[in-house]
Amino acid sequence: MNKRRLIAFLGIAVGVTAIAGSASASIQPEFATYGSSSSPLPLGSTESLSLPQFNPSLGTLTGVSVELYSYDTISSVVFNFTGQSAAYSAATAAVPVTVRAALDDYILTTSAQGTAGPFAGLLSGASVPSVAGSLNITAQPASISPGDLGSFQGMGDLPITLTVPDSVGSYSGTGGSSLFFGGNGYSYGTVEVDYSYISSMDEPGGDPPADPIPEPGTLCAGLAVISICGIEFARRFRRTSSRA
Repeated sequence: MNKRRLIAFLGIAVGVTAIAGSASASIQPEFATYGSSSSPLPLGSTESLSLPQFNPSLGTLTGVSVELYSYDTISSVVFNFTGQSAAYSAATAAVPVTVRAALDDYILTTSAQGTAGPFAGLLSGASVPSVAGSLNITAQPASISPGDLGSFQGMGDLPITLTVPDSVGSYSGTGGSSLFFGGNGYSYGTVEVDYSYISSMDEPGGDPPADPIPEPGTLCAGLAVISICGIEFARRFRRTSSRA
């Protein structure tokens, strides 16, 4: 058997094992939601949210990523101010929906623009507005990576002011003189903060956890060592047996 070949295989396997086991960076995600799909925030809304700061006892904070995801809806609305039924058509609303999430000195903004309609239908003699139809706009993302990490770590909470400000849209439609056309916008979504850090267990002087569980990369690399060695010894056994 070629011993050099076996040694080379083992060297490569050990190197892969060392590389796979060296990864120690961790990420801690935190989430705060506003509104919901069944109860979104309308234009003109403000909501106070909060997220926990990074706990310094976990290790050294190395980076922060903040993301805002908004799911927005534009609705066409028809008003009937009489006691009689009235038909309408071509009801259309174009309403910009903007969402702002302010935390510390950072502001994330999403903006959705679309046109709901044209819609047609029949209204009863109700005096309340009726939604003719809606346009749902999914997943408007915005993200930042703060350079100053100081305000993101501590033992308290990180306050967030979430606003869906009023906006001016355009509305149109066809119907009787008792009908008026308008629109509205709504939003719900999530603010996410991802803390990247070096665990205190991996820092100099840190105590390793008891009975550590191998990371997937380390486990796979270890299996690779066993597999390579098994293959080489199997080949040697076959060669030896054939000579007997």
